[in-house]
Amino acid sequence: MNPSPTSVLPSLLKDALKRLAGQHLRVAVACSGGLDSLAMLHAACLAGLNPVALHVDHGIHLESHRWANELETTAIALGAPFASQRLEGLHAGMPNLENAARNARSHALRELAQAHKAGCILLAHHANDQAETVLLNLLRGTGLGGVGMPQQRRNDGLIWLRPWLQVPRSDILAYATAHALQWAEDPSNADLALRRNAVRHQLWPVVQAVESRALPSLLRFSSIALEAAQTEQALAAHWVQGFFQKNGENPAMEVHHLDWHGMVKDQSIPLQTALLRAWLAMLGCKPPTQAHAFAMLGQLNAKTGGGLRCVHEGWAFGFVGEFLQAAPPNRP
Repeated sequence: MNPSPTSVLPSLLKDALKRLAGQHLRVAVACSGGLDSLAMLHAACLAGLNPVALHVDHGIHLESHRWANELETTAIALGAPFASQRLEGLHAGMPNLENAARNARSHALRELAQAHKAGCILLAHHANDQAETVLLNLLRGTGLGGVGMPQQRRNDGLIWLRPWLQVPRSDILAYATAHALQWAEDPSNADLALRRNAVRHQLWPVVQAVESRALPSLLRFSSIALEAAQTEQALAAHWVQGFFQKNGENPAMEVHHLDWHGMVKDQSIPLQTALLRAWLAMLGCKPPTQAHAFAMLGQLNAKTGGGLRCVHEGWAFGFVGEFLQAAPPNRP
């Protein structure tokens, strides 16, 4: 007989934190007040993690203020400190609302976590969220590394952890029902103008009707894609790093100068892309999108003279002789 979600979900949180090097960091739960995040807050408290509940009020819906107040009452009843931040400037119907809300929410959560000295933020994304993300990104034409959500990432000194990515939504519902949790229902979750909602309510039922094992299959694909992308990145980084180590005695070969014509130009476009990304990572740049990477390659491979060729994240890239030089922001 399979274990009950009532016992499994808190254990998954404890096990995920044990695998972290900094497992004694203070834990925060990003909590919207909906089913998934409220269940995670409850499970974290039940597991003895002593979490702080972090809530971001997007300020879009008239009821959002009430949801925040109700969530605070629930958090206090569970023995969890509560902190909230209300966002400004978001409104229903604005262009790119999903992206804007997601970016603003991440920024607010980071500020709240740092203010409460939390080193790890638990996110309640589950298996169905991951499957929806895979479908969305496949429709966008995303590269392998961006197909699914990573279980863990480190950013600005914080660990962002998704311990329930393998847990189906039905298990979380069973857990919340067993504990008689009262969660808020965001009416925007039914808005089919939002792409994720369209995937959830229109595309996903069709996918399941065609293939009953679509959920585990998409989870497996996400894992395989991430492993392939990480392997490619590691090999490219090793190649680029080895080049600089080999030529380290030559001042012209330091990390801001890459022998593009001797090392990169004659490679295939996919390999050029991987090597460019690896070099940019060594420089401390964020990776470019696939479209921007292709645009940069077109400019770098063009048959013109020296000088400025392209820019990325404030960095300027141009040829000095045979070498591609990277000039940091605010430097000529």
